Amino acid sequence: MAPATTTLDAPSAPHRLKGGILTIPNAVALSAAAMAPVLAIVLNAPAAAGAAGAALPLSFLIAFIACALVGNTVVQFARKLPSAGSFYTFNSKGLGPAAGFFTGWLFWIGYAILAPGLMTAFGAFVHDYVLSTFHSDVPWWLFSLGAMAIVFGLSVRSIKASVNIDLALLVIEVVVFLILGVVAISTAGSGNTPAVFLVSSSPTGFSGVGLGVVFGILSFIGFDAAATLGEETRNPKRSIPLAVIGALSAVGIFYVLLMYALTAGYRLNDPAQMAAFLKDANPFVTLAQNVTPWLVQPIELAAIAGIFSCFLAIHNTTVRVMFSMGRDQILPKSLGRLHAKWYSPLRAIIVQTIFTIAVGLGVGLWIGPGATGAYGFTGTIGTVAIVIVYIMANIALIRYFWRSKERKILTHVIIPALGVLALAYPLYVVGNFSQSYPYNLVPIVVLAWIAIGVGLYLYYRAKSPEKIAALGAFVTEDDLPEDEQNAALLTARAASVQHPTIAEEVAEHPVLTKE
Repeated sequence: MAPATTTLDAPSAPHRLKGGILTIPNAVALSAAAMAPVLAIVLNAPAAAGAAGAALPLSFLIAFIACALVGNTVVQFARKLPSAGSFYTFNSKGLGPAAGFFTGWLFWIGYAILAPGLMTAFGAFVHDYVLSTFHSDVPWWLFSLGAMAIVFGLSVRSIKASVNIDLALLVIEVVVFLILGVVAISTAGSGNTPAVFLVSSSPTGFSGVGLGVVFGILSFIGFDAAATLGEETRNPKRSIPLAVIGALSAVGIFYVLLMYALTAGYRLNDPAQMAAFLKDANPFVTLAQNVTPWLVQPIELAAIAGIFSCFLAIHNTTVRVMFSMGRDQILPKSLGRLHAKWYSPLRAIIVQTIFTIAVGLGVGLWIGPGATGAYGFTGTIGTVAIVIVYIMANIALIRYFWRSKERKILTHVIIPALGVLALAYPLYVVGNFSQSYPYNLVPIVVLAWIAIGVGLYLYYRAKSPEKIAALGAFVTEDDLPEDEQNAALLTARAASVQHPTIAEEVAEHPVLTKE
């Protein structure tokens, strides 16, 4: 078999992201920024404490363990199938083309819908900061559009610059909050107690801790973002798993530490303090005013930086999923084209930017731009869609390795099965119809999106079955086992006989051009 031909370094290459330009720290930065650790603790901790009470650290510890189970699935797949498609590619290989299609469909909207809420949240936080600090009432949407313009420019020009900015902002914001956490713990006195890791510390026992876990899991959404850099990272089979493990571990430890600091520093084991906490609009700012008053403004600025870094990371993740689906022609083929000079998925970036502005401004003006408005609503929709994808991926991992000689019972069967169980309850909580308005619309929106996907899938199966058959074919060059490369080659070449546009894809595909 002759060496693979490749168009990797050619500026005219339309379907292959530029390889080898990112490092492990770059990939860690994307995943960590997508989780938005500072934003998560500022917004999700108060919500979780309302249910978990003083057992707040326990809830986040359990959420950490649950997400680590899913992290195993990402790591195992990334070692075999590094690709910009991430779960889209994983589930196509593990569960077949139909599951791959619906994974891509849900994964795309799951990430795409997060960006509008982040854009509006950035505008709301900056508006409040400028109003309180400079007494100037600038409309929130101006700050939102400014942030969108910067994100657009960075994503078009350089993924490396984007993730480096994410890394710099993450370091700053995490250091600021770690200082607060350490001081809060060291001055907590009677607030320091190991009892916060017991179920009995929750006023409603297991149910309260369980609901707290839901908010904890929401805080980890995005840990898998590094997997979308599989085509652009050096030695992806090694780098992407390390990045996912590193980001998940670092942020998980950060969450548990800060939850303990908040619980101890605010003395949530005291019923009177818990009552005051539940009425507090921003508990971390109050905690800073009590233990580190000189750190109040840096904390507010760190929260703003955290929103922006998350916005940038989610945008870059989304456009790579769109690019991968466009490359497979499930979305318009033009989305699978790259900028000739910068190798960025330009058309996907433009489409996602338009979507973010339209949905963000629309929902922001409808129910407000802040945490309880557009951010909370769109974030819940995205969470339901992404958790479904996580569950499918765990099942896909079991099936992919079930008859493989490489199968390991613990990592390929038991852990993913536990991951499915761990995600079932959070999915039920955030996806049921009993929530208050407008959150009761969330399952309707997700079901409507799935229904549209069913219609599109049936159309493709009837009119263009070769598109369904070729799903998930693009992985990092030479990363498929030889038998799978040959299978992909035969499938794509057979499809090319019936569909001229597929013939063009075969001619440009680094794996499928092997002789």
